[in-house]
Amino acid sequence: MKKLVFLLFLFQVGTVHSDVPSIQDYKNKKSNNIYDSYIYGLESGIEWAYEHTYSKHAIEIYCKPRDLVLSAKQLRAMIDAEIDDNISFYTKYSDAPLLGLALRNAYVSSFSCN
Repeated sequence: MKKLVFLLFLFQVGTVHSDVPSIQDYKNKKSNNIYDSYIYGLESGIEWAYEHTYSKHAIEIYCKPRDLVLSAKQLRAMIDAEIDDNISFYTKYSDAPLLGLALRNAYVSSFSCN
């Protein structure tokens, strides 16, 4: 069973757009949904990292309600707000693949644990 899941994963990785978008790539194409699958992957990775960090070290990175499911449009809005709030940083590194950082920072600011 594990081998089958692994093979299906490899097959899907081969069919997904393989370029990691830079901030500039994202900004140039943010009006369409070309990066939605990538953004969902980032969200999944952030949530897995949260689960690992919490289970191993009892540290909460953010406090998103468990039953909250965000659409791609909502995730893009969070990324856009993070980029706009820190425009000098993201302009300086516009050619870097920092969408994951932008989403992580958006999660931390949107779902603070205070």
